[in-house]
Amino acid sequence: MSRPRPFHRSAVLAAAALLAASGCTPNSEFPSLAPRAIEQEDPLAEPVRTAPVVAGEPELRARAAELLDEARRGDRAFEAALGSAASAARGAGAPGSESWVVAQQQVSRAEAARAPTTSALAELDRLATERARLATNEGDFASIQGALEEVGRIAAGQQQRLDRLRDQLRR
Repeated sequence: MSRPRPFHRSAVLAAAALLAASGCTPNSEFPSLAPRAIEQEDPLAEPVRTAPVVAGEPELRARAAELLDEARRGDRAFEAALGSAASAARGAGAPGSESWVVAQQQVSRAEAARAPTTSALAELDRLATERARLATNEGDFASIQGALEEVGRIAAGQQQRLDRLRDQLRR
């Protein structure tokens, strides 16, 4: 029988080097451990969003203008009714008197005359809320918002004048 040959030290080192090298692969097969661009951004920063380009809808602007006109007509009717109510309130006697009842009726007529304005305000508010959820052309939305703000001012002014008139009748 033949005797096993002893390993030479150089053969053992060569085998170890070969074994160590077999676990190495080129760098291009694995992802880099360097920070990625997304990892360098502030996670709390608001993302940049671009508004979608949406074609204008002339009927939206026309509807906003129509509602604004309706509110203005309602304001003119309110002013006429308020003049009669203010005159009646100035001549009103003590609460419960005939002149006080007449003044209350005139105030109620003035309140009813606000209906076109408050109706237009409600419709514009509904339209703005609806269009805020949909992709809407900036100009169209601005026209709705502008009409809503103006009608809101008209309605608030009417309410203030009615409140002053009611306060006058309470005295």
